[in-house]
Amino acid sequence: MPPTKKKGKNKKPATPQKKHMAGEYPLSDDQVSELKKVFSVFTKGKAGTIKLEQLGQVMRCAGGVPTEEEINHHVTELSSIEKTTISFQEFLEIIAEHRNRHGFLDQELKEAFEVFDDDQDGYIETTELIRVLTAIGDPLTDKEADELIKEADFDGDGKINYIEFVGMTCKPK
Repeated sequence: MPPTKKKGKNKKPATPQKKHMAGEYPLSDDQVSELKKVFSVFTKGKAGTIKLEQLGQVMRCAGGVPTEEEINHHVTELSSIEKTTISFQEFLEIIAEHRNRHGFLDQELKEAFEVFDDDQDGYIETTELIRVLTAIGDPLTDKEADELIKEADFDGDGKINYIEFVGMTCKPK
């Protein structure tokens, strides 16, 4: 006698659409993805966290305009519960609250990137970097431009994308 099949459907439960709530402030998938990329520039080689001291810098690289008072408030608050690092989720909550209060510099950073991205292909290449820096009075040799690109080029493709540009402009020297 052949095995009997169970009646009913073998349906997988529907996966709920992921809503990104950072505290009481909703963020779109695109916003979270962009913030994750910026955050990851600072977590390279670490356990997916940033140091408390990096908060202001990461917020600025993500387009925020935090005051020293605001940064100190968050650092003090987290330090009081003996935290020395900030996870991405904690960062999302802080940055979403900040965005709700103050807005962001996203547009200014994108416009600056577009000045360098002459052919508008989404990348800054050596020749574009040399052209812009020479035009503003800071000429580079090919070798110097290649070194600058290599320093900012986290994915190793030989050119700088927007996220790498943000990281390069915000990361300490």
